[in-house]
Amino acid sequence: MKYVISDINADGYERFVTIKNKDNNLSFVVHFLEYDEYLEDNEKSKKRDVGDIMEGEMAIGLVAVDKEVNATLMHKQLIPGSSHIEAIVRICKIVDDYSVFASSSLANGLILIEFEHRVNYRRGDVIYLEGSLEMDL
Repeated sequence: MKYVISDINADGYERFVTIKNKDNNLSFVVHFLEYDEYLEDNEKSKKRDVGDIMEGEMAIGLVAVDKEVNATLMHKQLIPGSSHIEAIVRICKIVDDYSVFASSSLANGLILIEFEHRVNYRRGDVIYLEGSLEMDL
């Protein structure tokens, strides 16, 4: 997917970027690592700037809180400038004991969900989770 960058916060290799989906105008704060650019003390990136187009796939990682629920798909990011996300997703494909692909309100396609612990969900399960919204570039 393609997104427009509306804000960038950097710390070393880490980036917390506010992006807007070009298709539906939804905004998200995502986290990713910029392995080839280390920035200190609010130094400005030479690789990315506000207004640039960023292309990648969203995933939810570092999921430590999760439970099966009977609810509608949704997501919310309540902490300004943070990639922390709360979401309700539907499991569509099991990857392994720690990862699944799920449908969500974040994107039209499936997104990867990576748990910090072993899970035993099945295809079709609807779950509430808390994690970090990541961008795979």
